[in-house]
Amino acid sequence: MLLSVVQVYAKMSQPTPPLDDDSLTSSDSGDEVVRGEGINDVASPQSGADGLVTPSDDSPQPSTMALPSARAYQREMLEESLKQNVIVAMDTGSGKTRVAVMRIIKELERSPKRVWFLAPTVDLANQQYEVLRAHIIHSKLICGADNVDAWSTQQVWDALLLNIRLVVSTFQILFDAVQHSFVRLDSLSLVVIDEAHNCVGANPVARLMKEFYAPAKRQNQIVPHILGLTASPLMRMNLKDIDVLENTLDAICKTPTKHREELMAQVNRPEIMTMPYAEPDAPERPFIPTRVMSSLRKAYLDLDIKKDPYILRLVSGRNTLRNKEELKRAVLQHDTYSQKQMRSFYARASEIWKQVGPWAADYYIYRVITEFTDSLATTSELLEGWSEQERVYLGEAFRKVNIPSTLGEPNHLAPKMEVLLSILQQDREDPMGIVFVKERATVAVVAHILSIHPLIRGRYRVGSVVGSSTMPGKRRDFLDLSRKEDLLSLERFRLRKFNLLVATSVLEEGIDVPECNLVICFDEITSPKAFIQRRGRARMAKSQLYLIVENLETKAATTWLDFERKMKARYEDEKRERVVMEEIEESDIGLAEYEVLSVESTGARLTIRDAKGHLQHFCASLASRKFTDWSPYYVFHDTNGKPVVDVTQSIPMRATVHLPASLDPSLRKFESLNVWTSERNAAMDAAFQAYKALYNAGLISQNLLPLSEKDIFGEIDHRTGFSKVGEQFDPWYLVAQAWRHDGALRKLFKRRLTISNHDQSMHAEFDLVLPVPIPYMEQLTLWWDGNSAWTIGMGEDTDELSRANSRAVYFSPAPDHTSALLAYSFGYRFKSKQIEHDKQYPFRLVSLDQNLAISDMGAIDFDSDSAAKLLPKNLIRDLSNDYHPYRYLQTIPTKPAIELVGRPYRGFDQAPDDIPYVSLAKWPRKAGYFHNPSTNNNTQQVSLENSKPYPRVLPISQVKIDNCPPVFTHIGMLIPALTKALEIHLVASDLLQSRLSDLSLPADSLSQIVTAICSTSARTPANYERIEFLGDSILKFCATVYASSKNLLWPEGYLSLFKDNIVSNSRLAKAAVEFGLDRYIIYKPFSLQKWKPRYVEDLLATTPSGTANRTLPTKTLADVVESVIGVAFIQGGYPKSLECIRLFLPTEKWTSIEEGRSILYNNAQSGYGLPVTFQKLEGLVGYTFRKKSLLVEAMTHCSFNGSGGDSIPCLDRLEFLGDSILDFVVVRKLFGLSNSGEGETEKGLENHEMHLLRTSLVNGDILAFLVMEWGVEEVFFETVREGDNSNSGSGEEETPAETSERNTKRQKKEVKVSNRKVKIPLWSFMRHSSPDMGIIHTETAKRHAELRDQINEALFGEGEFYPWELLLRLGAQKFYSDLFESLLGAVWVDSGSIEACEEVVERIGILRLLRRLRRDKVHCLHPKEELGRLALSEKVEYVVVEGSGSTGGKQGEEKVGNGERRFQCWVRVGEREVAHVEGALTKEEARVRGAREACRVLKGGMEVN
Repeated sequence: MLLSVVQVYAKMSQPTPPLDDDSLTSSDSGDEVVRGEGINDVASPQSGADGLVTPSDDSPQPSTMALPSARAYQREMLEESLKQNVIVAMDTGSGKTRVAVMRIIKELERSPKRVWFLAPTVDLANQQYEVLRAHIIHSKLICGADNVDAWSTQQVWDALLLNIRLVVSTFQILFDAVQHSFVRLDSLSLVVIDEAHNCVGANPVARLMKEFYAPAKRQNQIVPHILGLTASPLMRMNLKDIDVLENTLDAICKTPTKHREELMAQVNRPEIMTMPYAEPDAPERPFIPTRVMSSLRKAYLDLDIKKDPYILRLVSGRNTLRNKEELKRAVLQHDTYSQKQMRSFYARASEIWKQVGPWAADYYIYRVITEFTDSLATTSELLEGWSEQERVYLGEAFRKVNIPSTLGEPNHLAPKMEVLLSILQQDREDPMGIVFVKERATVAVVAHILSIHPLIRGRYRVGSVVGSSTMPGKRRDFLDLSRKEDLLSLERFRLRKFNLLVATSVLEEGIDVPECNLVICFDEITSPKAFIQRRGRARMAKSQLYLIVENLETKAATTWLDFERKMKARYEDEKRERVVMEEIEESDIGLAEYEVLSVESTGARLTIRDAKGHLQHFCASLASRKFTDWSPYYVFHDTNGKPVVDVTQSIPMRATVHLPASLDPSLRKFESLNVWTSERNAAMDAAFQAYKALYNAGLISQNLLPLSEKDIFGEIDHRTGFSKVGEQFDPWYLVAQAWRHDGALRKLFKRRLTISNHDQSMHAEFDLVLPVPIPYMEQLTLWWDGNSAWTIGMGEDTDELSRANSRAVYFSPAPDHTSALLAYSFGYRFKSKQIEHDKQYPFRLVSLDQNLAISDMGAIDFDSDSAAKLLPKNLIRDLSNDYHPYRYLQTIPTKPAIELVGRPYRGFDQAPDDIPYVSLAKWPRKAGYFHNPSTNNNTQQVSLENSKPYPRVLPISQVKIDNCPPVFTHIGMLIPALTKALEIHLVASDLLQSRLSDLSLPADSLSQIVTAICSTSARTPANYERIEFLGDSILKFCATVYASSKNLLWPEGYLSLFKDNIVSNSRLAKAAVEFGLDRYIIYKPFSLQKWKPRYVEDLLATTPSGTANRTLPTKTLADVVESVIGVAFIQGGYPKSLECIRLFLPTEKWTSIEEGRSILYNNAQSGYGLPVTFQKLEGLVGYTFRKKSLLVEAMTHCSFNGSGGDSIPCLDRLEFLGDSILDFVVVRKLFGLSNSGEGETEKGLENHEMHLLRTSLVNGDILAFLVMEWGVEEVFFETVREGDNSNSGSGEEETPAETSERNTKRQKKEVKVSNRKVKIPLWSFMRHSSPDMGIIHTETAKRHAELRDQINEALFGEGEFYPWELLLRLGAQKFYSDLFESLLGAVWVDSGSIEACEEVVERIGILRLLRRLRRDKVHCLHPKEELGRLALSEKVEYVVVEGSGSTGGKQGEEKVGNGERRFQCWVRVGEREVAHVEGALTKEEARVRGAREACRVLKGGMEVN
């Protein structure tokens, strides 16, 4: 979309709202999701010489606050820069860019103004931009290729810099912008000048400072801060130049003084070697051109000036005086582009002859002409901007040059080249070198020779690098042999694919180059700057710098050797300084008398000499996260706080030690107690003070070591998987005792029971009578078989019967119908018609429909009248088999043939044939299952019976008919299950009224307590799994808040130990036993097999011992504790659940959730202003923080170096808190969801469904993806170049008048700009200091850009499967999910509202994803878990190999362009190979993809070959 400047201004005036959730993944919005703010696209990430990130050309930008990890001397330079304008002077490779990035980030946080970064060349500006935008969002590169000279209005500049916080450009661009008032100095807060030594004389930056900065400052106007970067402040060997540079830049040259030793450890000085290629008095080698050179010269001399395209244009042009003069000058001086190119061609060939040799000159001519000729037939950029006439004119000339068809191996080389080869032939382990060459064309030739020369080609892999220009309209110099492929050489050198570069001076300064152990100067060095910077490239250990000189007596040789000798002498002085330092350290008064830290209880003691080592060990013990430098660092200063410059003079000094950011800000910085005369002793003092403070803060044990789990909790009882616990509480014994109470002590209670089958065809009502209060029982469903069920409903009202009614109605023998019901159903199993009716069952069932008696069983003889009246409803009894019940089918007049009978009775063969028989069906031995029986143990038998016409037959004389309706026989079968259900409710009621009485839970919580105490193994109607799922989350959240608020100074690692111990299975299992909960756990499986009734008399005959025990799984004990906590939460929210937790864990001093939150809130820093870079973050989150420090804390990674007074903690503690908050928000939402269809009874999700959904919603991979998707939308503008930007549009050489006319038109032409919406993702706001994180940000952002459409389609579109494989391929590190969890923790601490947190969870898309997974029934089961289920008992094996090949082992590696490895996987199930996949980026991705494919194959019945 193209906009005019007016339209741009209209856009600029509109606020940019944050994105809503639905727009995050819209596929048709046209918006682009970008990981940073730079407008230019970016290249593959690399770690630069400063340890910083260089992102790729096609990857989005990473973090806003990616502060690079810094060494102490770099922090020292940062602090100096924050105090005043400085020029940081440090050796190449010591990390100047790192200092700059830290300084820029600090400035952007504290000021809303823009920062401008300047570099002297386009190449260097490009490189530094790639580094900077990997760490800072809202950045933009401006160079000549952007057609800057056409940005001729303020509106254009304002539009193109809209939302840009950091600009990178060359020196000239800023000067021009300020000169024309498009950019005002007071709009900039900081100007960073790379290679600041160039800013002298008429340099654009020097002019900027003299003509604009200095006058503004003199008038007390606002001017930006200045930060210069240089490896050498001297361009010449004149020390006064430093004063000039300082005055020009209004800055002081600074080099590290406090941490020189650390700086020196990072900078290795190479050995300097001079290599002459001629004797002092040797005669000059005569110049004898080769035949090819002579042929080239002749072709040049034969050029017809009259046919030159430029001359022909002048002749055919307008007949003006100016044209005539230009024609005359061009003809007389042969001053045309074509003529100059031919002259230059021969001159360069001649120079190569002298420097490299005759063979090299011929090769150069051959290659130039060959490439020129090849480009004529293509659209090569080599001749971009050339007119067709110029191409033809020079092409004809080149065809006259007699170039050879082949050149063979290099020979006849110049002495200088021979010396270069001799240096490279020397034995050198793992060589990594640069050859500096002056001329661009010579670079290409030397590189070619070195790459093919037989003496070294097996040892070196050679590339070449020269500078480049991106100015629009400028023709490429085809004579320098530079190619686009050369741009890849530096990249390959960084990746160690090349180990030797031939380069121009472009690699001297700024360009990110890996450490080398060999640097060779092919041409003479002409300045101290070049010497220092080339020497700085050789910074590996045992490196060498070779100077190739004409002879050892030349000035070039002696000058730099003397310069190096002086520097070596200074180095020796530094060695002597260290000896003096050691003497000073030992002579410090007070070292021996220094205090000792001792612990009386253990006898442990710590002296000042031990403190540094112990402090280092403590910091290392905190290293629970990646990407963090955990080492303490020390800063030294005199008694006035000024840096110590000369430590050999016994200057009184103190040290300050800085500890990792994972510690509380109050424990991060400590100063030595005393004044010392040595750095070492001052550091030991500071370390001692730090360690003592850590001990006082409770972070050091009584043994003066970092806290361990044992130190925090004492002896840890790591329980095994099973524990011996008390026997289950038996309520029936208490019931039996109550039945035997006499007189006034006896009370009776009743509840109405309504029992019916599934279609209401059988129905009965009973009074249930007990001598104890009867707990209410929700409707109970009991399965008769796999197809039908009965329900038992209980009346909500319970009546305590008066003693009169009790005696009159319920103590007489007649009304108790329980024995009759038991006899109807189970009498035959006990070999007696009388089922001990003289004994009392623990409860009484009194039928309200009719009187029931055992005598009704088989009371009616079988005859035609009775059969017609009672059958087939009533049951048939077998008189010969203890009145075994059967269902009547039909009457048979005579005995059927035996083969027609499914199961003949014993003696069937001898039974009479001519009497009537009855055909019968089996009455079940068991019925009344709590769950639908999935199998039938008598499947074969039933099948056999049903396959015959007559399942069973008996003679009529052997059977009788029941005199009671069959409904009562059915109900009798349900008594075992009813007894068990009542037992569980009585157990739960006792628990509620005794052990849990302090909770004052309402009566309606009984059913939930029933559920909470039933394990899955008990096979009861309900089990604790759902409520335990909720209770686990509640306990985790309460423990997390408690741990955080109780231990304000503890780092996250200690808090995790504390919380994990509280919620561990072993701790909760122990709590269950100590509380007495173990006796109430229903664990033994309920079974109808061999069930027998237990009577009151039997119960009273044996008194419970109280010492009997059983063995339960530790996890079951812990689960029941969490389930009871879940019940408490359902009944009374956090307060009630916390009361419950206090009952189980009384030794902990629990505070309320509100009090804990208040402690955390008050502990957060007050009055902290929100950094400018975070101002749009609150809009994204949808919450305005009262304490802005909490938001900044949530965005601060523990690697962040909080220099400049930044005392904000890192995100670790908030992430620890936010993890439990996120879990609770999702669990609470899942627990409240219904799994019932429309019109069905409300039923929550099954436990396995909740677990599956939670895993799908809060795993680290999905959180990371959503963090990459969730962002602030902003609009950016960029220029659009229209038409051809070459010299004249036709490609022809312009006259001076034409050039002037074209420039005027360009400046008058309105600039068009394009706008695009970009999304600044949440992770871009993370403040960190790790270069590795910066690299990972860039690599992950690139993968995210490739995968996001597929992942979004699977998550929010029409995908049927959860994208486990794609999320693994994304490969996001844990810090992405940590960032969101810490943000959630910050919102809760600031608001105290779970609802506010739920809103944030909604905004990022988690709850929207939940709705989609539920609505469309997305298959979420993890492929590996699903494959395990499909495999049943067969073993699943994953064979993963790298690259491509067979399963036999590792084959040829398959790698992608940036060197990423690829993996393939074979999946075997049992002995079968069922799947094979390739191309995975990680081994785990290969396994998961393989599992998915194997599942598909097994489900489809397919198998791979």
